[in-house]
Amino acid sequence: AYMSPEQTQGTDVDQRTDIWALGVILYELLSGEHPFKGDYEQAVMFSILNEEPKPITDLRPEIPKTIEQVVAKAIEKNPDERYQQVGELLDDLISISAGIVPDEIKVRMRKAKLRKRKRIFLYAGASGLIIIMAVIALSLFTGRAEAIESIAVLPLENLTGDDEKEYFVEAATDELIGQLGQISGFKRVISRTSVMQYKETDKSLPEIARELNVDALVEGSVYQVGEKVRIRVQLIDALPEERNLWVQTYERPMADVLMMYSEMAYTIADTTRIVLTAEEMIRLNSAHPVNPEAHDAYLKGSYHWKKTTPEDLDIAQRYFELALEKDPSYAPAYAGLAWVWAVRQQRLITLPRETGPKAKAAALQAVALDDRSATAHAALAGIMTWTEWDWAGAELEWRRALELDPNAANTHAYFAHFLVIAGRLKDALLHSEKALELDPFNALFQALFSKVLLFDRRYDDALAAARTALAMQPGNVSARRQLRDALFCKGMSDEHLAYQREWFADDPELATALERGVAEAGYEGAQKRIANILAARYEESAGVPDPGGLENRDARLISKRYLSAGDYDKAIDWLEKAYEVHHPSLPYIGFHPIYDPLRSDPRFQDLLRKMNLPVEK
Repeated sequence: AYMSPEQTQGTDVDQRTDIWALGVILYELLSGEHPFKGDYEQAVMFSILNEEPKPITDLRPEIPKTIEQVVAKAIEKNPDERYQQVGELLDDLISISAGIVPDEIKVRMRKAKLRKRKRIFLYAGASGLIIIMAVIALSLFTGRAEAIESIAVLPLENLTGDDEKEYFVEAATDELIGQLGQISGFKRVISRTSVMQYKETDKSLPEIARELNVDALVEGSVYQVGEKVRIRVQLIDALPEERNLWVQTYERPMADVLMMYSEMAYTIADTTRIVLTAEEMIRLNSAHPVNPEAHDAYLKGSYHWKKTTPEDLDIAQRYFELALEKDPSYAPAYAGLAWVWAVRQQRLITLPRETGPKAKAAALQAVALDDRSATAHAALAGIMTWTEWDWAGAELEWRRALELDPNAANTHAYFAHFLVIAGRLKDALLHSEKALELDPFNALFQALFSKVLLFDRRYDDALAAARTALAMQPGNVSARRQLRDALFCKGMSDEHLAYQREWFADDPELATALERGVAEAGYEGAQKRIANILAARYEESAGVPDPGGLENRDARLISKRYLSAGDYDKAIDWLEKAYEVHHPSLPYIGFHPIYDPLRSDPRFQDLLRKMNLPVEK
């Protein structure tokens, strides 16, 4: 009963026969039945060679279709179409458990849907034209047969008559994205950055759906009627051509806006045939009234902090503090303050010794007030990662944030970097790719992906991702740094020098030093001169961060300059300075390939121990 087709035929066998047997066992465990049946031995062998087993989900509908397809691939009759190694099967299961569907499993699921549809029409043909007409009528008037699992909320239209209310309209879009993203039945809810690309577009809805790789779109408009808010939302099945599934207008007092967004999300999930978990039902039903003044101040703060400039962060902080004056128990405002301080730290606007305690206190207060806030848990996870270097505590918070909001691209992107620091590159790649699946037009996430690829020593791919990010946003600082590091790791010194000439175009002192260094001692001479100037600037500023987060106040980046120059002792000297100020990005040195020349140095190993990172045996 566990023999593979090639085994029953007496031909050569290999490990793929064992994978078949494992697939048969998995089928039995999941369905309670054997896939290939017969009253006697020859009948069983005939079934193995000629018959397709029933889909597991026909027998046990609660089994995920992704798991069904893993088992189906394990028992493909043609060994070439089966898993070739058991590790491939394991990789797919690990990905699925992390909420990521492997591409080949997606393809199999689409083919299975097509086969199912073909069977329906074959049966209809056998039964006559009336049944065919009934099927067509049902598809037209009762919606899809299957759940819609991918969706995008397009920017809502501002019909308030007041351009200054744009922050509220954007917040309504964000809130609906967030509510839908926290529903685990949606495998993909496109994030804010990517949908904002379509704010003023003349593209058709099917075009947008194809570009975002989603099945359905939500669009709508926001009005304000006195003290009330009116939002009209429409759900559209966009492919292969647009078809309205549902439209409704909601009108509520400002105090009830959160309950309104929950109601919208519940109705959209129901219309798209998504089954809510018990916890999701509780969350959607637990939305409560807000203090309108506190909520309005919070929305203005959120609008500003996401711009991440020093000036906008200051404005955001004032709005979040105003929200807490109006309502001291308003958890989102504490989460907002945590993000303000965290961004200041990561951009080197403020030293970690100042930002860390303030960021953590705000995040802990947000979690204490609302343990279901995915944003608060993600903020706390980031603080534990880049401020406290608490790896065990950080992982718990990252996973809690993703449990609450599995479609949060931001959380996937930064959890990937936590995993990079921990040296778990395979998992890091999965989460980084998931972030881009959820937010494909986000230049920052492309840059963060480039860094993950760099750690995986896929330098050509890292260069390509960095260039993609720069094509999206030419001034993206993170992308420029990943491009620089990838060029260095590939040994492309001429290209690296060309890049530096562009980078230093607005800094005559560094531009002159680079050319003199090249003339005197080539590439390494240029890096040494640049490093010396940056080191002098750092000492003059007493290590105080630059408001723009520039590298002439960044000890870790000065270390990279000395490393590029081949001066490894000074490179470690500057890493130790970075440790003294608790540089938030210092933990990346653990597995970053650029630091390979330093790994055997006892001082470098000592730094890793201080940060509880793995050291060479």
